Amino acid sequence: MFGKGWQWLTARFGRRQQGDLRFSVHRHPMYESFWRPTATPGQDPRLEIQIYLEAGNMAADAYWIVAAELAGMSAIQTVIGVRDASTRTFAPHNPLWPRQLTTLSLHFLIDEQSHSSGDPFRATVVLTDHVGRTHPVKVLMH
Repeated sequence: MFGKGWQWLTARFGRRQQGDLRFSVHRHPMYESFWRPTATPGQDPRLEIQIYLEAGNMAADAYWIVAAELAGMSAIQTVIGVRDASTRTFAPHNPLWPRQLTTLSLHFLIDEQSHSSGDPFRATVVLTDHVGRTHPVKVLMH
C-alpha cells in the first residue's frame, strides 16, 4: 500500500525515482578515500585517486560493476573491487548482491597533476553495470 502511494506521489510531483543501484562516498574511517600526487623516477607526475563507495543493490538480482571512469579525466589505470562479505576481500568479479550494502573500491591513476593536495577533489564517477546502465556519482573529498 505504501509503495503504491509513494509511486503516485513521485509521479505526481515529477520527482525521479532512484534506481536499483545506489552509491555514495563511504564515510567509515576504515574506508577513507584519498588523492595524492605520485611520481616514479623517469615518469611524468601522476595523480593517484582511491575512492571507496558504499553500494546498495535494491534489486532482486545481483549486479556486477564492469567499468568506472572519472568524467573529464582519462585514466591510465583503473582498478575496480567489490568487497565480499564472507571473505572481506575486494575483487572485480564479486557481485553487488541483491538487497545488500557493500563497499566498492575504485583506484585510478591519472596522467595529470590538476589538483593540489590542499584543495578539495571534485569529480563525477561514472559506473557501468553488466547490463550496460550507467550510474553517475558525484564525489567530493577534502
